[in-house]
Amino acid sequence: MNGSNAGPAAIPSPLPRSIVCAGEVLWDRLPAGEFLGGAPLNVAAHLARLGVPVRLVSRLGRDARGTAAHARIVALGLDPALVQLDATRPTGTAEAWLDATGAASYRFPAPAAWDAIEAGEAELEAAHGATVVFGTLAQRDAASAAAIARLLAVARWRVLDANLRAPHDDQRVALRSLARADFVKLNEHEVVAFAGWLGIAPSAAALQVCLRTQFGIRSLCVTEGERGARLWHGETYVAVPAVPTQVADTVGAGDAFLAMLLAALGAGRPAEDAMARATRLAAFVASQSGATPEYRAADFLG
Repeated sequence: MNGSNAGPAAIPSPLPRSIVCAGEVLWDRLPAGEFLGGAPLNVAAHLARLGVPVRLVSRLGRDARGTAAHARIVALGLDPALVQLDATRPTGTAEAWLDATGAASYRFPAPAAWDAIEAGEAELEAAHGATVVFGTLAQRDAASAAAIARLLAVARWRVLDANLRAPHDDQRVALRSLARADFVKLNEHEVVAFAGWLGIAPSAAALQVCLRTQFGIRSLCVTEGERGARLWHGETYVAVPAVPTQVADTVGAGDAFLAMLLAALGAGRPAEDAMARATRLAAFVASQSGATPEYRAADFLG
């Protein structure tokens, strides 16, 4: 596991094909209705659609929303065995609203079931030797933060999808997560936030140098909206343009991007090809309503 002042860590070759997505599952409450989401769920759902072995570790309440969420998880093709049930905390919700560009903002009522995720024997077995995808939001409570730390301790590769969400964009949690990561995926706004915390210039290139020298992180992906995306992966640097699209909403587009990127890299595809595929899928998802629209995997894997 990485730490401050560590030398650049070796990237596993091949990358672990088995992936565990750990963190929040919640209902996005939008003007049009309630839609199941949470970055870990969205990433896992796209990975499953793309044929990647994936497990979801989260927690739901024993309530009507929890029952509906469980059914939706199964419908998305995910194994619900590691989705825990909480007898006292409610299934999580996010009060979401969209601006004129389709970008979403959120409020997350607490407590929620995903604040009490546990890392028991089954969860640790799934994470052992696997890639674990995690974020910062699910670490707002010490219980879930401790469980995620236990999963990361037995993983082979650790992917931080920061997913900063105010008011839970905590500097201490974010920097602690960096110290545990091997691969970091950020959007352009998160680059500015991390750069401010680290006292460096607010640019992706400056952040990449800092992550490599101070944290031993050799893989950084930054999505930049209409300007496309960039990836530093080992000794490879790739920049790809955005795919033009008519945006319906941006909810889940970044999650789809990450899922495809991990799927393609895990399949041994070159970084350039993986980034091109990730950009195409993200554009498609942004053109649809909701985070996990229907599509044929073959249309993006061929």
